[in-house]
Amino acid sequence: MKRDRGFTLIELLLVIGIVALLATLIVPVIQSMKDKTNDLQCHNHLRDLFVMLTSAATENQGRYPEIEIDIENPVHADNPEAKSLLVTLRPYGAIEKTLQCPADLAGPKWFAKKTTSYMWQPIVEDELLGNVTLYSPRAKFPVKTSRVRLLQDWDLVHPPAEPGKRSRMNVLYADGQVKTR
Repeated sequence: MKRDRGFTLIELLLVIGIVALLATLIVPVIQSMKDKTNDLQCHNHLRDLFVMLTSAATENQGRYPEIEIDIENPVHADNPEAKSLLVTLRPYGAIEKTLQCPADLAGPKWFAKKTTSYMWQPIVEDELLGNVTLYSPRAKFPVKTSRVRLLQDWDLVHPPAEPGKRSRMNVLYADGQVKTR
């Protein structure tokens, strides 16, 4: 007579141990892939916003628009034309999702506070596309577009590239580049 037998306790514990070992090896890989996906989405949002900002500037005699960073504490109280980033860029295709960095939504949640995950740099307001100038009391200085920040994450919301390093942020420059700093 042939006897059917099931798994022994040792065999079952061995299989559970192997599954647990594989799970501990794969979880960091999945988290790393999720972080890279968030970085890529943030980069793409910033590139889309560059196209929208360029379109807005083109329709404004080639000048960047005035954008209110914080509607609660307006910088441009004397200019009723200055609106939030979303309202300013909505005619050019901006939607709420475009202004949401996935890393911010999982972290400090600047979007909930400011209606955008990205901080506008008012230094470029009313400056010509591709011709940003900084002013001091004694002189004015033209600045390369590759050095002028248009938008950046509000905070260091992206995890470090290497363990032990500091967190990072994405920055959109006036020449259209998006870099992680």
